[in-house]
Amino acid sequence: MKNEIKELRVKIDGLAKLTKSLREDKNDSKFPFNSPECSKAYDSLLFAKAWLGKILGELGNENPYKSGYKTVEDIEPTADVCIFNNTASLTKGGETERYEFFKEWENNKSHIEKVDWLREEIQSIIDGVIMMGINKPSREFSIARTNTYNYLCEARFNLGFELQRIKEQDKELKE
Repeated sequence: MKNEIKELRVKIDGLAKLTKSLREDKNDSKFPFNSPECSKAYDSLLFAKAWLGKILGELGNENPYKSGYKTVEDIEPTADVCIFNNTASLTKGGETERYEFFKEWENNKSHIEKVDWLREEIQSIIDGVIMMGINKPSREFSIARTNTYNYLCEARFNLGFELQRIKEQDKELKE
C-alpha cells in the first residue's frame, strides 16, 4: 500500500503542476489567466498530497522532513515529486517514466478541454481513495483518508467553478 500511496502522491503532484500551468495558458486569449479557481484547485491538490503523506506516516513511514532548519540549504526537498522534462515524460525517484495520463495533456488542447480532463483525472484518484484502507482500524488513518478525499473533491469543484467562470465570461462577451 505504501508504494501505491507514493505513486498517488507523485501523480497528484503532476496534476497540481498541470493545474498551475493553466494559470499561464496562453492558448485561449479571450479568457483571463491566473483565475482564483485554478489557484484554489492547485492549493487543494497540494493539501490532498500532504494528507496522503500523513497516511504514509500512519503506515509507519518515517517523516522525510526534519526540524531545526537554520538556512535555506537545510530545508529538505519536497518528497514524491513529479518532474516534467523536455521529452514530455515525468521523472520520479530518479527514474524517468512516461505516464499515460500526461499523453492526454500534450495534445494541444484548449483551456476548457484541459480543465475538463483534469477533473476526470482527479475523479479517478478520488475513486481509488474511497477504497483505500477500508479495513484499517486507525482513526488517524481514516481522518487522513477523509481529508485527502475532501481536498481532491475541492480541487475538482474549483475546476468546475473555472468552467462556470468561463461560461459566464463568454456570455458577457457576447452581450
